[in-house]
Amino acid sequence: MSEIIKTKQSKKPKNRFRFVILNDETFEEKFSLSLSRNNAWVFIGTSAFILIFFTAAAIIYTPLKYFIPGFGDYNYRSEILQLQFKTDSLVQTMQARQLWVKNLINVMEGKVDTTIPAPDQPGNMDKGNIKLNEISQADQQLRKEVEDEDNYALSANSGAGSRMVEEVRQMHMIDPVEGYVTDGFDLKKEHFGIDIAAKQDAPVLAVLDGKVISASFSVDNGYVIAVQHTNNLVSFYKHNSKLLKKTGELVRSGDVIAFVGSTGENSTGPHLHFELWHEGRPLNPQDYIVF
Repeated sequence: MSEIIKTKQSKKPKNRFRFVILNDETFEEKFSLSLSRNNAWVFIGTSAFILIFFTAAAIIYTPLKYFIPGFGDYNYRSEILQLQFKTDSLVQTMQARQLWVKNLINVMEGKVDTTIPAPDQPGNMDKGNIKLNEISQADQQLRKEVEDEDNYALSANSGAGSRMVEEVRQMHMIDPVEGYVTDGFDLKKEHFGIDIAAKQDAPVLAVLDGKVISASFSVDNGYVIAVQHTNNLVSFYKHNSKLLKKTGELVRSGDVIAFVGSTGENSTGPHLHFELWHEGRPLNPQDYIVF
């Protein structure tokens, strides 16, 4: 009996499957794959694994993951970067204040020598022979040079001489941003630049060729970038929403270096605070640029 059963099992045909791809119009066979029952399951399992693998990779390594509910917003990354910049600025400010407090404590405890050093020459001058009414020739020459500079000065706001004004006027600066001036230059109010109202995230342009000497964030002025130009001229761009250049980079006139924003405690709306400094003196930008 057992021999009969074995004979029937041996004669039972093994089921095989064929995977065929046909042309829908001509029924021409384009691809075929012959599979047994076991091979069919292996083929289906492998195909499912490859499909799952590529789907997971697409979700992990592409922005598709941001479209999954509950995963997060695509703007979180830029917000995190802004928070990192602010944190770095706060850390630097805290370190500076800690150093100031430490120095103050050292002075109060007498650890710092605050005595005024004695003059190099002994104080044996006969003060009774000093003639206050007589002016030396060198002093007269110096006074004459200063008076000549004041007489020929073209900018009352800057207080600079004619040579400095002429150097700056010949530089042909462009508008830093498209907008209109809402607050002008005023030395009495210590407003050393002008405020230009503009659209949020409008491009901020470099007024001249130069090199970025500062690109940082401060609590008062937000994102600030400064560019050093020729003839000791420096331009400042404050309250930006984002900076596009880093310290040490070279820029050309008209390059986009930042975007208009309203960062910093001193800002009340989207605008650009623009300043010009020449040899340590603030200049009125409206004297050199037509806004």
